[in-house]
Formats: sequence, C-alpha cells, structure tokens
Amino acid sequence: MSPYKPKTTTKQLISQKRKELDACFDSFSSVKRTNNLNWLRRQIAFEEPQVLCPVSKQHLDETNMSNIATTYDFIMENKSNEITIEDIRIIHAKLCTNTNIDGYNFRTTNCKLRISIDGMTYNAPDYSMIDYQLRQIVYNMNHSKHDILTRAYDAHYEMIMLQPFDDFNKRTARLIMNWLLLQNGFRPITFNKRGDKAAYIQALQARACGDKRAYTDYMAKCQLRTQEEILKQLRTSKIY
Repeated sequence: MSPYKPKTTTKQLISQKRKELDACFDSFSSVKRTNNLNWLRRQIAFEEPQVLCPVSKQHLDETNMSNIATTYDFIMENKSNEITIEDIRIIHAKLCTNTNIDGYNFRTTNCKLRISIDGMTYNAPDYSMIDYQLRQIVYNMNHSKHDILTRAYDAHYEMIMLQPFDDFNKRTARLIMNWLLLQNGFRPITFNKRGDKAAYIQALQARACGDKRAYTDYMAKCQLRTQEEILKQLRTSKIY
C-alpha cells in the first residue's frame, strides 16, 4: 500500500506558482517583464471594473478606470513600507480624483452595506468607530501572526464590512489587499472573468454569514488563477 499523501492546498499551490513566477521574471528580459506588468495593469484597471461594476455601470467611465490605473501604479512604486491609515486615505483620494465622491475623508453618517445579489443588507459599524476599527485592520495587516495570504484576504473583507468611506470601498479594499500582497512578494489578484461579480459577492456574503472557508477558498482560487494567467502570458510572449 502506497503511503498517504496529503492533498496539496490552494495556498500551497499559490506558493509554488510564486516560485515559478520569480524564476520567470529573473530569466526574462526587462522588455518582456514590462509587457507582462502592463498586461496585469490593464486587467486590474480596465477589465476588472467592467466585470465587477453594477449593471447600471454607475461610476464606470474613463475617469474612474484611469484613476484605478494611476492608483495601481502608485502601489507598484511604493512596495517597501508598512501600510498606514494615511496610505489607505491616499489610495481612496486617488481613486476619487475628478469624481463626485468625497475622497480621503471618512464617512460621517451611518449606512447599510449591500453585498448580496439577493439584496441582503448588513449594518456597517457606526461611523464613530471607523478610526478605531481601521487601526485594528492596519495593525493586523502589518503585524498579525497569520500567513500573508490570510492577512491580505482578511484586510480586504474587513475594510469592505467597515465601509470607512462614502463610496468606492470595495475598489479601495481590493487595491489595499493587492498592495499588501505585492509588499510580500506575491502578484496582485484580478477578478476579470465572467461570473466573478456574482461569485465575489457570494463569497463576501458567505463570510458575513460565518463561512470564512468559502470566502478564503474563493479568494485563493482567484489568486491562483491570476498567477497561472501571468505565467501563461510570460511563457507565450514572443518578445524576449
């Protein structure tokens, strides 16, 4: 009888793909690496918003997609320092440039959070708790003993549930999650496939209902998928 081999987890596969990606980036030319980074930038700034935006396409135009691209460039250029509350506010302000959304400033009213395709609502914390709870989120991002993937996924979820700003909370949370991943040697996650919008919201709803595993599994699946797409782009590119 052959010895039992434990099933490889998605997080373990992500770590394996990370090593493959590092090897690819080390071996390919700067032109090929730049082309890949540009492809990834387009996925996050242009393809993802078209998948995740509301059906009405509210807040989806050239200005908003340009803001996402600019903010993505910002986090790519600032991958070394711990993320602070001020950084989060700056990210939000960049995303709100030339829009009617009040960037940088925390909300000053209470709100309900819609994260369900069935219209289920959750009460976000009282606005007076935003600073305190965001400090907890930031501390856990930078100092928690959990692995970096768990810390990134948790920060994304907790920021969305906190709703610190009047709008653009989800896109801010996704960029902060990706910033944390980049700081720790991982590539960003993209939600750029048909069906991601419903699956993304269902994952948030599952965690809000206590099913953290379903949420984590979905996030890890998207991260692994993104890594595989990056590897494919690198290996099939005809530019060397």
